[in-house]
Amino acid sequence: MKKAISILGPTHCGKTELAIEINNRYPSKIISVDSVQLYKDATIGSSKPDQEILDKNHHALIDVLDLEEEFSVKKFLDEVAKELSEENQNFLFVGGSMMYFYSLFEGISKLPEKNELLRQEISKEAEIIGWEKMHQRLSTVDPRSAENIKPNDTQRILRALEVNKLSKASFSILKQQKEKSLLDNFDKISIAIIPRCKKTFKVGIKERFKKMIERGLIEETKDILEKTNGKRIKVLETVGYKQVVEYIDNKVSHEEMIELATNATYQLAKRQITWLKKFNLDKTFFSDDDDKVMKILSIIKN
Repeated sequence: MKKAISILGPTHCGKTELAIEINNRYPSKIISVDSVQLYKDATIGSSKPDQEILDKNHHALIDVLDLEEEFSVKKFLDEVAKELSEENQNFLFVGGSMMYFYSLFEGISKLPEKNELLRQEISKEAEIIGWEKMHQRLSTVDPRSAENIKPNDTQRILRALEVNKLSKASFSILKQQKEKSLLDNFDKISIAIIPRCKKTFKVGIKERFKKMIERGLIEETKDILEKTNGKRIKVLETVGYKQVVEYIDNKVSHEEMIELATNATYQLAKRQITWLKKFNLDKTFFSDDDDKVMKILSIIKN
């Protein structure tokens, strides 16, 4: 049976380096599971591997989208399905986008894709009559969802009403109906990498961001703004880029930018670690464990 190996964990834990070491000893097709590395031109801020590394160790799903392209979990799974069609091939997934990993492991609900025109229509109506009235409408068409969604949670009300209009079915029911996992026919091995010491980890995050600045993150962000005519595209709302944009807009100082990016990255890492509790992991290693490569290879080969 073909193997699907996953190396996942929070940012700044050496996942890419570990995946390459594993791949050198157990050749597989590497697939990136990172929602920002998908985008061309977002290189330094997304911590893409150097081009020299990519030339020797090709990663699928890196640099596949233009900056203004929309992407979703469903589209991610569609792209992965294309990669998995290769016969007699093992696969090595690596990254920290936990929603992508969750959908890969568990499948996704049979919900329709977002429809921007319909969302605008619902939002305009909400501006006129108020979100409380929209919540009351949700209570009529989908009582279970209305019970679980607070009247001030506008985004979830919007999504539930959108799904109801698109599918003529309730959001609560469709959410429970999942498509099967793409990895059902694979021998799945999932390895998490986490930091050992929170204090040291946060210091490391700050130093890494400073190195990104030295490598040209501010210039890269300015280039992205220029290429997108100053639009605040999805990439620029992600951790790191967002704080640099605030610096470019003279909203924060250079030091404040570094502190804000460090704290935002640390909070992101905490959320990523929380996500790991939802997964059926084979083993969790600390990022500074010396013998983790050989131990992981032993797990894979057993």
